[in-house]
Amino acid sequence: MKIFSPHFKEIQSAILEREYDSKVESHCPCGSGPASFRCQECFISPPCCAKCLVDMHQHQPFHLVQEWTSTHFTRRTLESLGLTIWLGHHGQRCPNAPRSQSVKQSGRRTTIVNTNGIQISRIEYCYCLSSATKPLQLIAAGLFPATMEQPDTAFTFEVLNDFHVHTLTSKKSAYDYFTALKKHTDSTFSHELSVRCIIQFQMLTQLPDTYSRISIVIVNSFGSLVSGGT
Repeated sequence: MKIFSPHFKEIQSAILEREYDSKVESHCPCGSGPASFRCQECFISPPCCAKCLVDMHQHQPFHLVQEWTSTHFTRRTLESLGLTIWLGHHGQRCPNAPRSQSVKQSGRRTTIVNTNGIQISRIEYCYCLSSATKPLQLIAAGLFPATMEQPDTAFTFEVLNDFHVHTLTSKKSAYDYFTALKKHTDSTFSHELSVRCIIQFQMLTQLPDTYSRISIVIVNSFGSLVSGGT
């Protein structure tokens, strides 16, 4: 503490300056509109328009983003700005997807539980004849479905791994871990969000065991392959 005490005001000012960006509401480099949006998780992310923000996050769809409202930044989701997660074609829309739907309105709204909180994302599956089932497409993309029948909730592999590490090292309960996720999502935690998350919490208490068992089998299988090959 003694090291930082003489610099307290400078440190405080530097932290507060992050709540505003001098480039906000200037013209986006693409020229299509004002630079009113920014990402909270990209390192030193410059403000940009909604379209550029969505384009930059096609492979980072769960980042937390903000919009400038003339007085402060407020939380937005990439889904609300038009981002759709396309599965099966390395981030590109399936060529066999129904063209009757607009790109912005395509896909299924799905609740995603990630290490940075809980959010709604829009996911469009692959329509190719050789494509896997929807749950298996989610798993191939690093999302563990809450059910194997028409999943509308999925957990990122990152959150399952993170929860597993926490339970091993700190013996943290699923309730405590999920409470932290709720705080990441909304510090006030609205009633609407609370009701929606009850089922997700129940899923979180069950899924890690399934995920861990499958992971152990995979690791053992790789071990057998390596041993056999040597």
